[in-house]
This record gives sequence, structure tokens and C-alpha cells, in this order.
Amino acid sequence: MFGGIEQWIGGLSADTALAINCAVNTLIGGVAGLYIRELYKRFGSEFSNRENFGNLFPLLTSITVVIIFVVKSSLALSLGLIGALSIVRFRTAIKNPEELIYLFFCIGAGVALGAELRLLTLLALVIISLFIVGRALTAGVASTHNLVLTLSGDAKEFFSVSTPDVVEILEKQARGVSVERFDLEDGQVQFRANVSLTDPSETKSLMSELSTSLPGFRVSYVNLDHLL
Repeated sequence: MFGGIEQWIGGLSADTALAINCAVNTLIGGVAGLYIRELYKRFGSEFSNRENFGNLFPLLTSITVVIIFVVKSSLALSLGLIGALSIVRFRTAIKNPEELIYLFFCIGAGVALGAELRLLTLLALVIISLFIVGRALTAGVASTHNLVLTLSGDAKEFFSVSTPDVVEILEKQARGVSVERFDLEDGQVQFRANVSLTDPSETKSLMSELSTSLPGFRVSYVNLDHLL
């Protein structure tokens, strides 16, 4: 299929052929970005913001394709592009290494398509997808139950020696615990953490243990599985 497209493009003028090639590869890059987005949404381990972050992948992949086409078509344009990019300031930090990996996945696919290596792009998507799926199946990511747990109450009781440590309670029952927020104001404490459980049925057991260990505290949770 790709060979027929390239043969047809070969009969056009250089500028027209370049523009059509760029458009075709940009479209393929968008589709590849959508595919990577679905991989991230299905197998990513990030607790929140997965939908919004994944929506950037098609744009990132397509834009990378266009940039590589510009760079390889003209030395002068490539030097100008480097100068333009040198003044750009990126102020949003990527805190999760997994997010960075998926961003590089999109950029890599865009670079390969910009270099008109469509078959290489397809093979890379397949091979990397196998690694992602294999890792998820091995680690059991697909079977996890994610929630945001909020605990609030009196600060003196929270820091009392007789009060069990909240993180220790969570770590005994959860597969993963990530403390997101801790507020101390006017003698009140608010503790918030992302918790990953193996099965939704474990939520009842966890809430029961927290209520028993911290009777004077208000405990609530939000199920993230319906928000991702």
C-alpha cells in the first residue's frame, strides 16, 4: 500500500510531492498517537489525569512529523527552527517517569514518520506494544482498583503516640500508596493519598480498619476507575 502511494507521489512536482508526503505521514502520525493514547489509558499506572494527558499524544506525534519534514527539507530552515526552539520555556514538570516514556514513544514515532520510515514506525509500534502489554500482564496493572483516600480529624490525635501510623495501615493492605497532600491548619489535619488495591472488595476491609484504628477521624474515598 505504501509503495503504491510513493509511486504516485513520485510523478508529481517536488514541492507537491513533499507536501502530500508530509500530509500523509502527519495523518498516519495522528493515528499512531491515538493508538499510543489508548495504550496509555489502558495500561498506564498513573492514578489521575490519564485522559487529559493522553489526549496530547496525537498532537505531539503529528507535530513531530511536521518538524522533522521541515528540518530535513532545508538546512536553513532547520537552523532557524533550532533558534526558535531555543527560546521556548517549558514550565510544566513531568513528575512521573512513565509519562516521559510515553512522550518519547510519541516523539519517536513522529521522528520515524518524518523521516518517511513508515514500515519501521509500524514495527516499532507493534514491538513496543508487546512490551507494554507484557509488563501490564506480568505486574497485574489491569486488575488494580484505584482510589483517592481522604482522612481528616484532630491534629493532636493524629500525631499521638497511641495513634497507628496511617501510611503503615495503607501499605499493609494496598499494592501501592502515594501521599498526595497533607494539610495542617487550626488544629485540624487533612491527609490525602492515592491507593491501589488488587480487588474492589478490599475497599471495605481497608475502610473498616481505618475507622477502627482512627475512630475520631472522618474517612472518605473517591473511586478513580470511573474517572480514567
